[in-house]
Amino acid sequence: MNYDFFADKADKLEVLEFLFKETDLQVYDLGSSYGQEICQYKTVEEIASKFDLEIDEFGTTFQLWTPRHKGKPIFTKVDLDPKRCNGHTFRYSTEGWGLIQLYFGGLKNNELKHSHIGHFNEKGALKWEGINSVNGLVSSWDWT
Repeated sequence: MNYDFFADKADKLEVLEFLFKETDLQVYDLGSSYGQEICQYKTVEEIASKFDLEIDEFGTTFQLWTPRHKGKPIFTKVDLDPKRCNGHTFRYSTEGWGLIQLYFGGLKNNELKHSHIGHFNEKGALKWEGINSVNGLVSSWDWT
């Protein structure tokens, strides 16, 4: 499933409000800042105070997970070349076959860029399982 949609700041706050109040989804950074670990967010206020929800394309990116999907998020340390990353040597990424990606687009050159929500289905994940060992086993997830 993959959906693109347009959302201004108020729309994004409504999406987040829905996620936190009406679902059991847990919200994590897709990737951390240099030298930081992944953050889990429990409120809209945490996200709204940390991120500018009006910035350009895919400026704010999250991974969503629910215990109902069984498998677990994988937090992977990514080694960086300090010569290319202003002296930073690592960051983290959040990965897993059954995670849901949520990317918020924003204004760039006075144009609203699309936002995105999507995830693998079992068939799609199985196609990549032999190539991508980082995400673990597809069978660890409940696809029903």
